[in-house]
Amino acid sequence: MNLKLKRILIVIGIAILSYSMGCFFPINALAPNYSEDEFLTKSEYYGLVISVISAVITFCAVIVALFKDDLREYWKKPKIKISMPDKNTIEEFNKDSESSSSSNTALIASKYISKVEIENIGNLATLNTEIILESLRFCEKESSIWQEIECFGKPLEWNGMETTNVTLPVGAKKVLNIVSITAPEQISKPDSSTEKSPSRIIIGGVENNKEYKKGKWEAKFQIYAQNHKPTPFTIEMEWNGIWKTRLTEFNSQYKITLKQ
Repeated sequence: MNLKLKRILIVIGIAILSYSMGCFFPINALAPNYSEDEFLTKSEYYGLVISVISAVITFCAVIVALFKDDLREYWKKPKIKISMPDKNTIEEFNKDSESSSSSNTALIASKYISKVEIENIGNLATLNTEIILESLRFCEKESSIWQEIECFGKPLEWNGMETTNVTLPVGAKKVLNIVSITAPEQISKPDSSTEKSPSRIIIGGVENNKEYKKGKWEAKFQIYAQNHKPTPFTIEMEWNGIWKTRLTEFNSQYKITLKQ
């Protein structure tokens, strides 16, 4: 049972027990028997006030001890925001294309990469933050049948870091490569002929089957952190399988959206 729920049930149980005792136990029997012509002295009055204040402070201390973490969450807690950069897809060029960029040879993209941004907009750092691909499926173009793609549940690596587990300080923003599509390649065969290898599609670290060339992909991710509730988000990617050598042309064949 959830620890928070257990504490709430304990408090409710104590309240019900106290109410029941107040209804059935003769509380008046515990009242002091003073005659009507007796009055409290100043010292007795202040002693009574101090006793009441002490009892209230003790009660508040018990409540704070029981619900310290829950109460602190109202004022200080992390908050994760998921978004896509303004330029959510970038192009990478092959080395030959980059080396000849000073000449008249046109630049040719070797890979397209789509990214998401994870930002902590709360007032407390998120601890041990990682992202896991929970499910992935594919629907072929002009079809309504979805095919499940096996996922391994491996956390994704954060960009620029060789780790899958990070602390997100307050106001920090991290970027992850979520989808990558490589250019088709010409592969040489032993008989000196060549054949064309199709583009590689990698979503959340999972490479798609070569048969899944054009259609729609749906990937569901989950962000986990030690001090933050799991945060889901979904990436929908649609591609008609046509490769273009520059991003401006490729964007007309490719679409990616973020859903939360």
